[in-house]
Amino acid sequence: MKSIRWIRWVPAVAAAFAASELIHPQAAAAAGLTWPQGQVLPSFSTPAATLDLMDLTISEYKYEAEGTQIRHGTGHLDGNGWVAQTSIDAANQFLTYGPYASDIPVGSNTAFFDLSIDNNTANNDIVVTVDVRDNTTGAVLASRDITRTAFTKLYTFERFELPFNNPVAGHGIEFRIFWYGRAYIKADAVGTRAQVQDDEAALFTTLKGIVNRTQPRIFTYDNAIRGQDGKFGWLNALGLGYTEVSDRWSLLAKYRNELSGIVIYDNALPDTLNLATTIAGLQNGVAVSPALATRLTAAPYNLPILMDLRGRFTTKVQVYQYLYDYYWSQVTHKLIIGLSPGIKGFLRDYATAAKLAVVWLDPKVPAEDTMLRKFLSAMPYGNGGIYMGWWPEEAAGIERVSEYGISTLAGDFSSNLTVFGGTSRTVSVKPTPNKPPLNNKIYISLILSDGDNLQYVEHLFKKLWDSSNRGQVPLGWTISPAMLDAMPGVLNYLHTTATPNDNLISGPTGLGYTYPNYWGNQSYLDNYVSLTQDYMNRSGLKVVTVWNKIDGATNANVGNSFAYNAPLLLGLTAQNAGGGITVYNNMLPSQGLNATYCPTESSMVSEINRHISGWNGTSPRFVSIQANPWEGNSYQSFVNVVNTFSSNSNIVFVRPDIYFQLMREHYNLPVDPATLVKIYEAENTSYATSPFSHTVGRSNDNGWSANVSQDGEGLMLYGPYVTSFPAGQLTTTFKMKIDAVTGTNDLVATLDVRDATTGTVLTAFDVYRSHFKAGGIYQDFSLTFNNTAGRSLEFRAHYKDKAAINIDKVTTTTRLGQYEAEGAVLAHHAGRISGDGWQASLSLDAAGHMVYGPYDANVPVGTRKLTFRLKTDNNSLGAQVLATLDVRNGTTGATVASMDLTAQQFTAANQYQDFSLTFHQTAINQPLEYRVYFHKRSTLTVDKITVY
Repeated sequence: MKSIRWIRWVPAVAAAFAASELIHPQAAAAAGLTWPQGQVLPSFSTPAATLDLMDLTISEYKYEAEGTQIRHGTGHLDGNGWVAQTSIDAANQFLTYGPYASDIPVGSNTAFFDLSIDNNTANNDIVVTVDVRDNTTGAVLASRDITRTAFTKLYTFERFELPFNNPVAGHGIEFRIFWYGRAYIKADAVGTRAQVQDDEAALFTTLKGIVNRTQPRIFTYDNAIRGQDGKFGWLNALGLGYTEVSDRWSLLAKYRNELSGIVIYDNALPDTLNLATTIAGLQNGVAVSPALATRLTAAPYNLPILMDLRGRFTTKVQVYQYLYDYYWSQVTHKLIIGLSPGIKGFLRDYATAAKLAVVWLDPKVPAEDTMLRKFLSAMPYGNGGIYMGWWPEEAAGIERVSEYGISTLAGDFSSNLTVFGGTSRTVSVKPTPNKPPLNNKIYISLILSDGDNLQYVEHLFKKLWDSSNRGQVPLGWTISPAMLDAMPGVLNYLHTTATPNDNLISGPTGLGYTYPNYWGNQSYLDNYVSLTQDYMNRSGLKVVTVWNKIDGATNANVGNSFAYNAPLLLGLTAQNAGGGITVYNNMLPSQGLNATYCPTESSMVSEINRHISGWNGTSPRFVSIQANPWEGNSYQSFVNVVNTFSSNSNIVFVRPDIYFQLMREHYNLPVDPATLVKIYEAENTSYATSPFSHTVGRSNDNGWSANVSQDGEGLMLYGPYVTSFPAGQLTTTFKMKIDAVTGTNDLVATLDVRDATTGTVLTAFDVYRSHFKAGGIYQDFSLTFNNTAGRSLEFRAHYKDKAAINIDKVTTTTRLGQYEAEGAVLAHHAGRISGDGWQASLSLDAAGHMVYGPYDANVPVGTRKLTFRLKTDNNSLGAQVLATLDVRNGTTGATVASMDLTAQQFTAANQYQDFSLTFHQTAINQPLEYRVYFHKRSTLTVDKITVY
């Protein structure tokens, strides 16, 4: 029986909509808030020049677990908390008790216990019982059992709340944690906050939503997130004007004319606050508690009661059934809010402003799960549907919405998305720094987790970002691509203030947090991955973490989907720890993080030592370490970790994007996917049909193979006569291997690129046995050429019948590599950074090499072209040599190619111009450097060096 049978009122506007279910109604009709096609989240209008800054901090009576006011029956001190560990500490004792506080306010309160756990999946045992006790009378005022699976993260403090009533003033109140000895439990703090202030948070947060819908004019500050940034941090960083409001009730008077009335929720059934928030958003009202209703309906506010929810429901499912029956048809189905009724403020303004349904349903409770599925089944599958907020239990919630092709955007404690959503959408992305040459080293990438959580970005991220020593070490900072909609100004701020060692990457799993293994429809998953690629590309993110539960490996179909539908990604990290590397569809590398959620710098050091153990130095090793930002890590922690290994020259710490570029090079993949034109498989595979023809050889060993016992001389492959490649300089790479490199240095193959339209061979290269570094290992052979648009291109490999040869694939890119002259990797004897380049000045510098490096021993064998982009301030010096460009073998000292650059070769002064050197690259395992010698005859600026 539906709850409407016994509810005594049905609002006329709700009844009018109940007859027809609108799948995608307009999200908000009011001026100021828009929802453009293709955006997953709405846009707000530009914030007012001066915002009203309202303080919504709630007075807390907080006691540190390790402090002098709290006592202990078991456990021991552990840094910033008090911990009890199995097999170490006595079980069935109070982890904390006290402080016997006599100043706790009389009436409704909400006690809190900040706890962390080491394992939240082993079972669902009760691990602690928390209670509030009146020590004067001995009465337990409230208690709650907390199970293992109630924790959503590991080694991360989470707040567990317990409402209670303090009946008498002056009694000694204690907050107790009883530990059963079944799991590691660490307590950070205990305490309480008063209910009246919570009620005001609901009132003024929904007021902010109504006001900011038209134009963002109210910004709020709160203190509920431990360690958050200060009151003015983001306001000042984004250049937002503000005036502090001393009396928040004055804002109710100021904006009274924008309100239609109040919706009263029922304190006896907390979920009515979510229903009240939904109704308030639709009817331009505010959600209020019974305690505040009298004040609001009286002068000077005189707000009418739009709805009174007291006594209307007996269960939370009835509350959400009513919301579904009468209001779900009035709101968008693209976005739903998941918010605990215990959170009176924060994200509630966003729900009110955007007129969204607000729910709090637990998939592990059958009746609630049935209700939740009703909402989810009406949302767009795989097309950007978002559940924003959080869950009663992480894994169960993410799994459930993943089944419906919906992702979660964490943000229940986000405070000001209605302001951030109106900041400029212009995002200035910095280019990826120069990649160092790949060597037989241990490459380590450090990643800070949880940046996909919008509340973390708002409240704690900036505190870490503002560290005075940020930039000392390479670090990957996870964020959400959805910031492009939710907080674009913040995203741009991070990009513009990033140092060369700061790399912004995507948290799980791209656009939102989802378990893609649970998506049942492949085409919808492909759509989601494509949408993720679009948002990541516009957000300047090139690495993403894929989650499938805390320890779930990535299914092959998921990895393949990212390989094909997110072609600009450099790589994936997977949350299943171990460090295993998979290359999906021969295109995209993915690595299970070697360590996840390291809580301290010592744990990071320990994990690094564990995963570098046994390295023999014959090939690169890649180690990825993820760290937890919430507990024991600061930016200095990462500096200390890097310094711990500073004496080991075989260990190189790099940003995640550079890390995956090096990994891609090791696996003979295009280092920069943005340069990719096309990949052709040499043979038919399960994921691609080969376009090549063959006169000798056969499909074998993941490629097309020919050998001396079965084949004669002939074309191993030719084709595909493609006419769609872009005009200009291109590089085609054959991924090949040979059976052995010993013996006679035979000519084993000739590679060429042929213009089939004219019959002209554009470039060719003879491959000898000595050109291979080793037998049985794939290696790249590359040919550079200039393409004419519309011509039919043919890529050929002529087998010489001298060795067993295997060709895996043929890849065409617009370039092989690029080095910014002012970036790391290239070195300098003269000059300094000037704008977008490196400049040597006639008046300031002596003659010498203004650019040299990078000493790359992995430049593919084949025909090479090197382009230097330079400019001079004086091109009127005729035949005088201004610069000498060369390519030098760093092992032998031999000059491979060079040219003198005269003033008259510049067509204009102060304009960049390209100058090129071509050469055959035949020296394997010998480092090449690219040099610009400054002759001190004019001021020269080098922009970049491009390798084809």
